[in-house]
Amino acid sequence: MKSKRHYTITEAARELGLTRSAVHEAIKTGRLDAEWGKVVQVAEAWRIPAKALRSFRVSSLHQWIAKKSL
Repeated sequence: MKSKRHYTITEAARELGLTRSAVHEAIKTGRLDAEWGKVVQVAEAWRIPAKALRSFRVSSLHQWIAKKSL
């Protein structure tokens, strides 16, 4: 994983090998910590701390589903 402080949903999905919707669902259900804040100078979106991303575990089934959708 790259050395960053926060990841966007798109970046997190890429790092975890999941779809954006799977990452969003993990945030929504509380399985992945995220905070709402600025990601670029003018836009706000979910920001996922690098620590949360490193500790997040993706089940084998979800990894398989994500690979099938690529």
